[in-house]
Amino acid sequence: MSDPSPPDRRRLLAGTAAFVAIGAYAGAAGLAVGFLDMGDRLNGRLPMQSPVLGGIALLVIVAVPFTELARRAWTGDPQTELSALVAGGLMVGWIAVEVAFIREFSVLQVVYGAFGLAFMIIGRHSIGRVTLRHRSPQHL
Repeated sequence: MSDPSPPDRRRLLAGTAAFVAIGAYAGAAGLAVGFLDMGDRLNGRLPMQSPVLGGIALLVIVAVPFTELARRAWTGDPQTELSALVAGGLMVGWIAVEVAFIREFSVLQVVYGAFGLAFMIIGRHSIGRVTLRHRSPQHL
């Protein structure tokens, strides 16, 4: 079986980014409205001891960038690769800060950290290919 064509890869990237965004929206809403109660001990470790603030941060730092990445990938926007790199970096940063504040381990941290790294690798790899393609003798 051959590699998927570029439009198919973009759709796969868009779908995966949308999956991450939906999870982040659900987590943000759950934190903000109290559906995902982490308990007094963990809530006390949050900035200003506020799950609402944590939900807003999750929305801004993860959900919105991954929504934008999904949109760009789906429409074939030339900034898709850069968006993948940035969204992935924000996800990895989110996980690192979460671990630093919460000081608790969760399998989801590993899973979403891996997603973030994968998006960073995809974005960086694709940006490198685009740069090389533009510098090739055919384009001079």
